[in-house]
Amino acid sequence: MEAAQKSLLPVFATVLLLLPMVGVAYATENDLNLPTMPVRIEVFDGVESYFLTKLMDVPEGYDVTNGTYLGWCIDTRAEMARSPATHSVFLYSSFNPPGELANKEWDMVNYILNHKSESATAEDIQEAIWYFINIDGNYTPTSPTAWEIINDALQNGEGFIPEYGQTVAVICYPTVLLPSPLEVQISIIEVANTVIPEFPSVPLQLLMMLVMLFIMAICKRRSKILE
Repeated sequence: MEAAQKSLLPVFATVLLLLPMVGVAYATENDLNLPTMPVRIEVFDGVESYFLTKLMDVPEGYDVTNGTYLGWCIDTRAEMARSPATHSVFLYSSFNPPGELANKEWDMVNYILNHKSESATAEDIQEAIWYFINIDGNYTPTSPTAWEIINDALQNGEGFIPEYGQTVAVICYPTVLLPSPLEVQISIIEVANTVIPEFPSVPLQLLMMLVMLFIMAICKRRSKILE
């Protein structure tokens, strides 16, 4: 019996050491890895989306690369100059939006981007996005399909967080806002989410405690057999 109890000491010590770490084991990555320096965008009129946005001057090692992304407008104050004009922007994840954009309904926009109806056009989706986020103020859609998208988001999109591999909106925030020599809007692009979701610490702690109790029960049973 005494030997069995002594054999449990390493188990207890290991569990006690691991418990404080469980809560932070999956909390080291909670946002997209985006460049902190300005990059350049070149925008075209889209077919699947409002914009077709080309990223340029993106260094290696980030969750975005030099290339073309589906883009959308969240700012109706101006008409952004299309290619060959380019615009200098900072990139921000909608998980951690800057300044005045922090209190916008990004859960609704991300829900819309991940639940596009096959019957919806780019214009329908854009109108639905403007309904939830428009820097120029409230926007009233005219498309019946846009209203279907909006109502679906209102019913199901509250608190929506894209899962790993789903689409997350990345904000293209101009380094120089209006007025400027070239008109440029705040826009977004669709990027694949690389963030691994955090696991709640309490269930993991309970699981470890159950494992510990299971080991204790086995050791106790063995000690009775040996007696």
